[in-house]
Amino acid sequence: MADSALGLLDRYHFPLRRLHSLTGIVPIGAFLVNHLLANSTAFLGARNFDHHIGIIHDLPWLLGIEIVFIFAPLAFHGLYGLVIAWQGKVNQNQYPYMDNWRYTLQRITAYITIVFVLIHLAHFRFAYLFGGQEYGDAYPTFFTFTRAGFQSMWFPIWVWMVIYAVGTTAAVFHFCNGIVTFCITWGITGGVAARQKVSVAAGALAVVLFVWGVLSLVAFGQQRPVRPEAGGRTMVSAEQLGPTGAGP
Repeated sequence: MADSALGLLDRYHFPLRRLHSLTGIVPIGAFLVNHLLANSTAFLGARNFDHHIGIIHDLPWLLGIEIVFIFAPLAFHGLYGLVIAWQGKVNQNQYPYMDNWRYTLQRITAYITIVFVLIHLAHFRFAYLFGGQEYGDAYPTFFTFTRAGFQSMWFPIWVWMVIYAVGTTAAVFHFCNGIVTFCITWGITGGVAARQKVSVAAGALAVVLFVWGVLSLVAFGQQRPVRPEAGGRTMVSAEQLGPTGAGP
């Protein structure tokens, strides 16, 4: 059974590699950019964040859109990416060139990103399966409402900060470094000069995405959602909740 599966993967190696490369840019990469941008608006205030996220939550057929354009591409890209990583050989120690290090880091960040995405989905999108709030009633904040007040879900706040900082950094590097390899794979960059320009542009994009991620962490680390029974999905600051965090 395993041999036949491997034989099938080898037979369709070329189109699978092309599809894997493409899904890393569209739709996954496009979603990552939009996701980090939307979350970064929390740094501008609760009302601004609620407006942008509300547009997404109010989309018709949201679950279907998520399955077709997010979950399915993520599953394929992640699983087939593991196959590629297992088949690849790292040699940065024998040949410590920049390209070899980027090749190695691309695979390391792939493993980190997969774990991070699973944690992120469990922490937010499917939190209701683990005792958290229903999707749509809560935002990707590090706190949830319990009878004892607003508390960090599963881990202390500093642990969440580390998880999200490492996971976001890995995802941003994997995507932006993947842009360079995508352009090579699809013949967009035919020479060294063109490749260098794409590398610079991808590096600049990585800085922007990382800054958006940091702004999101700062905002979500300081804000709590309102009590579920209060209605709406507004986020309020820790100062508005009062010194006990139990709300005004």
